[in-house]
Amino acid sequence: MFSKHEDQEYSLENQITHYKETIGEDPRYELVEIYYDFGISGFKAARPGFQKMLEESRDGKFELVITKSITRFARNTGIVLDATRLLKERGIGVYFELQGINTLGQGGELLMTLFAAFGQAESEANRLGTRMAIQRKVQAQEPIQQIQRVFGYTKNEDGEIVPDQDAGRVLEIFEMAADGFTVAQITNYLNGEGVQTKSGAKFYRKTVARILVNEEYKGDFVQFRHYVDEHRKERKNTGEHAMVYYKENHPPIVTNDLWEKAQKALGVRKLPKQEPEKKLPMEIFPYKDQLYCAKCGNKLTRSYTGGKNRWICSGKERFGSSFCSGLSIPDEVVKNWGVFTEDRYINERIDRGRVSGFTYEYGETWHKAHTKKVHIQSAPALTEANYPYKDRIFCKYCGGKLRRIIANNGSVKWICNTMSRYGKDACRGVRVPDEILQPLRDYPGIVYIGKEKIDGKECYGYSRKPDKKVS
Repeated sequence: MFSKHEDQEYSLENQITHYKETIGEDPRYELVEIYYDFGISGFKAARPGFQKMLEESRDGKFELVITKSITRFARNTGIVLDATRLLKERGIGVYFELQGINTLGQGGELLMTLFAAFGQAESEANRLGTRMAIQRKVQAQEPIQQIQRVFGYTKNEDGEIVPDQDAGRVLEIFEMAADGFTVAQITNYLNGEGVQTKSGAKFYRKTVARILVNEEYKGDFVQFRHYVDEHRKERKNTGEHAMVYYKENHPPIVTNDLWEKAQKALGVRKLPKQEPEKKLPMEIFPYKDQLYCAKCGNKLTRSYTGGKNRWICSGKERFGSSFCSGLSIPDEVVKNWGVFTEDRYINERIDRGRVSGFTYEYGETWHKAHTKKVHIQSAPALTEANYPYKDRIFCKYCGGKLRRIIANNGSVKWICNTMSRYGKDACRGVRVPDEILQPLRDYPGIVYIGKEKIDGKECYGYSRKPDKKVS
């Protein structure tokens, strides 16, 4: 088991290579799997690699876990004891190299408990020391910053914050905003040019918007926008702690005048905040149970997107475009048809490849020539026994609940409900294969799930909190 520290990527790669070589060449062992977690605190049990190891131990995939030390296995005494006892019940030992402890050996658990307790106490002491050091720096008016992580900045050999090779792109972003380009246009331009973020990812509107309101690009710095609470969770500072604003803290990339022009241009284009969807009484949509998709025969359901109501095919929504190409009809079109109570099967009128309008036929007529398309469901029923995590999984990016969809081949995925209903402008969303969630079967808590690219590979991660506060 491995995790992140100061030189994480370098260290992680070397540790994996080390164990592949040493264990792979040792005739006493057969290397089955290397379980690791990237950038997740050892204080958390909801780590994908850690949970995968516990899940696969259930099937007896391995007989022994070898890890560098107790603190690499977990930094919380309770997690160490619970996990090692669970593995021991399954006849699996854990060998901690640094401490020389095998949990299946005599006195192994007692020694492990002592070492784990000391490790946790040491970590708590280090955390307290770090907090005191931060307080001393604040009192001395010394900014505590990691601006080198910001797109366009780096640290030179003397440890000074300086603009890097991306600084020209930052200047270009602000100039485009000041000239009237929208955030979406700037985002599309950057991606079209092949520009990547600091982490090597493509740009999203949210990324560009954050750049354009970041005071650090004009040389200033705001201390304590976020803080870590007593439960080791990062929180947005909404007045719990005093913020400190440092002017002319480091070399600017844009002038104060250009920064202000960009803010003014963005403010002029800023749209009024969309009102949240209201639960409207039945009489507003008296026809809601009479609308069907003429392509597959499934009912149309209401979707609230961009401040407007639309009716979309539930067949496509539930089973994908391979089941039905679907349709989306504005509610005002349906309203213009007047009062009706009979079932209407709606289709699109296509003119030169574009939807030019909508047609419908009554249910009785449609059924004479068509049969409702039925999805062959080979997936288990949506019950807690089959999916014990179904009400405890949420999108990391917006906090929205993940819901199940079933592909035509029977595979199960869980998708962000916010993205599904309101589009990618509301949330970038996440689509998680069911097999990724299997380690959560025995985990009782709520988790927020995201997907990022690490070293060019798509990786799923679990978190105990979403990226932003969920109201």
